[in-house]
Amino acid sequence: MADDLDAYFRRFQAAVAGHWAKDLSTLISSNGQSLIKMVKSLHTLRQADTDTISRVAHNTILDKMWQDIAITSWKVAYSIHVALDIMEAYREQNTLTQLLNRVAERTDRWILPVIYTVTQELKIIAMEADHHIKERILRSSASNSEKPNKLEEAARTINRTLTVCLNDRNTPLPKSRKWGVYFIISLLFKIYFKLGTISLATSVVRVLNASSTVGDIPSVEEYPKAHMVTFKYYVGILAFMDEEYEKAEEHLQAALNKCHKKATINQELILQYLLPTNLLLHRRYPQKAVWHSFPRLQTIYKDLFTASKRGDMRSYEAALAARERLFVTRRLYLTMLKIRTKIVRPRLFEQVYLASDKSTRVPVSAFRKGLEFVGIDVDDDQVECWAAVMIYQGQMKGYISRERKIIVLSNNDPFPK
Repeated sequence: MADDLDAYFRRFQAAVAGHWAKDLSTLISSNGQSLIKMVKSLHTLRQADTDTISRVAHNTILDKMWQDIAITSWKVAYSIHVALDIMEAYREQNTLTQLLNRVAERTDRWILPVIYTVTQELKIIAMEADHHIKERILRSSASNSEKPNKLEEAARTINRTLTVCLNDRNTPLPKSRKWGVYFIISLLFKIYFKLGTISLATSVVRVLNASSTVGDIPSVEEYPKAHMVTFKYYVGILAFMDEEYEKAEEHLQAALNKCHKKATINQELILQYLLPTNLLLHRRYPQKAVWHSFPRLQTIYKDLFTASKRGDMRSYEAALAARERLFVTRRLYLTMLKIRTKIVRPRLFEQVYLASDKSTRVPVSAFRKGLEFVGIDVDDDQVECWAAVMIYQGQMKGYISRERKIIVLSNNDPFPK
């Protein structure tokens, strides 16, 4: 078995020396089959002591920092697959990432696939560790000093990885670690959204924009499509949440355009935000093919979109109430309220206008009765208030005559599309 251990570390040394990132990623990964097989076999033969591992690594791997990385990756795999200790696995994986950050500072682009593997696994293991802590707290009535904050700690370590990539200023661009920037940022986005720390995601965007402004990093369009799609998706959601809908549309549409045609789950995630954005900005309704291709989106949106098109406030309100928790969780609720105000309500007023034979002078009471017909119980003052808002926002052209209790509509396109 010592021969197998020696062979493993020789492969490790060869991958480091040859800059064989794919092989090295497999050797370092806690899910790598060769590493799993080795730690389990050593445990069975009672040869899994750290001293033995360290001695063989030091005799085989030339660089001290890479020795430490190899030994630590072994500890992670042992903790997961033999000791079944997720907390120790997290501590070692966090150490592994920190070690890799330090060694990456003196290397170039070749190391990026290794960084991707290690940081992704840190995120996964941190989430599992937090889940373990939460379960332990639930099982015990006593207070637990350990908090489920491992994903937060992991984010700080990965943020350091981002700095290592951004600060590669002495390497020619084709070999620069800067080509890892968008992958790491997207990984941080996933963590920050998971934690609900959206302000940290926004701060990362500001740092990136500052670097882009001075020409420190290439345009996102020059990066691999997978990196660009994920980045555009999250930046689009951030803009969506800030009610910057034109910006959200730009980024989400770019993500959808570059998304692989077979990546239907990713397309669905993008459309979840792009569809209401298109409706709010352009009154653009999805074609039947969209509902057919994405039945989950049909379940979420179709009756809401149908109600908005008809100006059916009652159906819209009912569907919105039924999905309130879902929309709040996915940060869609405020936008759906805006659609009610800017699309559904003006459409209902337009229906009353059409029912009045397109008269340019419609009594306020007629609009009130139209609202009552769809189950919205309001008085004339509320109708006038809504009408004033629609006129101010350009959704209805005309003015309110309070003395005559009528709304005077423009002869030319009183309800602009």
